[in-house]
Amino acid sequence: MPITLTDKVAWITGTSRGIGAVLARRFAERGARVVATCLGGAKDSGGLDEFFRENSPRSTVLHQDVRRPEDGEAVAAWIRDHADRLDVLVNNAGIDPRKPADEMSVEHWREVLSVNLDGSFYSCRAALPLMKERGYGKIIQVGSIMAFFGGAKVAHYVSSKMGLIGLTRGLARDLGRFGIRVNCVAPGAIFMPLPPEERRGEIEKTMNERQCLPGLMVAEDIEPTYAFLASEDSDAITGQCITVDRGWTHY
Repeated sequence: MPITLTDKVAWITGTSRGIGAVLARRFAERGARVVATCLGGAKDSGGLDEFFRENSPRSTVLHQDVRRPEDGEAVAAWIRDHADRLDVLVNNAGIDPRKPADEMSVEHWREVLSVNLDGSFYSCRAALPLMKERGYGKIIQVGSIMAFFGGAKVAHYVSSKMGLIGLTRGLARDLGRFGIRVNCVAPGAIFMPLPPEERRGEIEKTMNERQCLPGLMVAEDIEPTYAFLASEDSDAITGQCITVDRGWTHY
């Protein structure tokens, strides 16, 4: 049976491109009323506002800088005024600049943590009153398998994604009594867009050596996991970090 999100109200951050854009479109196609947020709002949404007008008229794109708690509060206020409830929050907004740790400034460190970790907490905090009023809600963090592996030039990014796992588990303990489930999905390598044809063979060879399942993965491959966690079918699941990586973590 296909996963349905009919009449769910879903707030998704970081939707101008990549995973967030795919989640916003697919959730809308599954019947959700999507409140998609990104820096710049509709004018910088990568065409998502046009997609909503044609395919999901009740969905919308709003501006949100996740680093600013007041922006999250403004989005929550809009949802209260226009949708009257919130079922799902997906914290997708994130950045991944590369810098060796010995060259990393305090400002560089703080920028990544402020978007990837602080920003998720601020959106959670803004969403909670709406979910608590209903006694139900789903919060889904967008993590990364890099949290388990580490890697060169990504100490700040890895720390932020491991922090999201901790935030997931802490919130799950705090919020279960309100009927709010909190989970994290840790994707493997996502190619958006797919590599050029002339490089694809080399990249696939590398990925196939690491993954149990050969082949490259795009955001559409992981969207059903987020949809499942957003649906009632996953009501017994909370406090979990689910890897969707074609078996890379078994490498």
